[in-house]
Amino acid sequence: MAKSTLDYHFDRFAEFLNVTLAENIARCQLGLNKIHKVRVYLDKDMVWPKNFKVILDNELVASAPSLANDDASYKINYLYDCPSNIAKYTEHSDKVTSPFITKAKEVDSEFYSDAWSLKMEGCIPSILKDLAFRNVCRNLPSQLKHQGIELSEDFEVQFHDGENFLSFSYDQLMQQLKQQIQFYLNNEQVKQLATTSCFKHSENQRWFTQL
Repeated sequence: MAKSTLDYHFDRFAEFLNVTLAENIARCQLGLNKIHKVRVYLDKDMVWPKNFKVILDNELVASAPSLANDDASYKINYLYDCPSNIAKYTEHSDKVTSPFITKAKEVDSEFYSDAWSLKMEGCIPSILKDLAFRNVCRNLPSQLKHQGIELSEDFEVQFHDGENFLSFSYDQLMQQLKQQIQFYLNNEQVKQLATTSCFKHSENQRWFTQL
């Protein structure tokens, strides 16, 4: 079945990232060690994470079945089929953005198109992408345990953008999201269009409509 061109479906994107990262980590040589940290690397030209590093409880980096990068990270090679239409590269993200803006303007000619961008920090899709990454930080541990992988008591998932470690504060992201919704999704029909575009699962759709 072909994917709709209007669907970001960030909830399914987060699920995809969780199972994909867990599969890549499971293929590393862990030995008898527990995992202390999983470091996920982002690239400014990509929406999807690009590389990862597994740091064991003995502070060594677990090797993966591929060539290591200069920083001892590895490319995320094993990918499941992504059930959302979030493009891998930022330059391709308009395959969802442009059709959504067209639909939104059909409903509300005053809709501010610059408010709807996956590439621009602070826009609703960009904030929801960060919430998807936060979901990975919270749910990857249970995904790894489900696959029989042992984690240290102080296990953590870190996202790194090439310069800094990223913090996905729920309160801060929610404050930004509510402000953006108040400013740019005050037309109920446009908000409903955004809801079904951004989320697949009904419970997440209900959460978004109540913001």
